[in-house]
Amino acid sequence: MAYTVAVVVLKGGAGKSVTAIALGEAAAESGAASTLVDADPMGGSVRHALLAEQAGRPLRSTVIGLPAGDLPKRMGSITPGADIVTIDGPPPGALKIARAAIEAADVVVMPCPARPGDLDRVPATLELAADAGVPVYGVFTFYKRGTNIADAAETLVKQYGVNMLSSRLLDSSKVAENYGLRPRGPLARYGRDLLEELTRKAAE
Repeated sequence: MAYTVAVVVLKGGAGKSVTAIALGEAAAESGAASTLVDADPMGGSVRHALLAEQAGRPLRSTVIGLPAGDLPKRMGSITPGADIVTIDGPPPGALKIARAAIEAADVVVMPCPARPGDLDRVPATLELAADAGVPVYGVFTFYKRGTNIADAAETLVKQYGVNMLSSRLLDSSKVAENYGLRPRGPLARYGRDLLEELTRKAAE
């Protein structure tokens, strides 16, 4: 049975798609059969995969668009043979799909933008996962080392009681340059670091 990671936070622009793509590609790069399920009605990951294919370096993961509220029931039929499934969660308004993505997962990775004003939906996301009985790990996105705003974000997630991973997606133009391409540079390293941490956590 595939190990399923849902990348979910009830906040737009938090780095869900870029995290899901980086993680899915790291899994495929490691030799695992990797499937990325795009549960966002906007289809950001599906679009990314199409652009990468047009650029001549398609994603290694199999990418499937399925923004559905019955996702847990359909996972087995849409991801046959997968070792690792990554779910790119929906935007904040699609609460039913977000709940379904969490319920379909073994673990939730919650992107936390390293800006206090963008962390207001973290408690609601934690509550959804708690209701489903699925463990949650937070990961900082758009992180700027050594800044007051990053320090403030770290203080806030501690107050919320988020179990944070050490992997971080840096706020870098080199990350932004990966749009529509197979991950490389800092984004590829972020995916590998995240996969390594999640693999270690799963074995504990």
